[in-house]
Amino acid sequence: MERPRLSQEVRRSLRERLRVLEEERIPRLQREIAAGPEPSIVAALQATREEAVRVRHTLSVALPLEEVPHDPSTVELGDTVTVRRSRSSTRARFTLVGELEARLDEAWVSVESPLGSALLGSHVGETVEISLPDRRVRYEVLAVERGP
Repeated sequence: MERPRLSQEVRRSLRERLRVLEEERIPRLQREIAAGPEPSIVAALQATREEAVRVRHTLSVALPLEEVPHDPSTVELGDTVTVRRSRSSTRARFTLVGELEARLDEAWVSVESPLGSALLGSHVGETVEISLPDRRVRYEVLAVERGP
């Protein structure tokens, strides 16, 4: 399995997420269980602990994105992509990240999502098509930048 690549910003966000999980959310859930072991709270505690393990593991094995060679002509993990939806003048910017990081910020799109997987490997000037349940959407890739 390939090691995840995380930008400095994503690593910082994940460290903060782990802190919140370990120092705030888990202790709060443990206190609630001590007051009365409600099955939904027990399940929430288990899910929160599992998330903390995933975040800790990701941080421990991730490669710093800044150290990975970058191809400026190709959309890669960690890049910020400016796109325009077909037949529209409205532009949107997305940063392609891994699945875990995508939950941390609305402008971060998972490379495993339909939009992220369509953009990954594309080039400026290309049009990508995303199949949605009720329609197909096309985006033109306008710019690619390596994230901060």
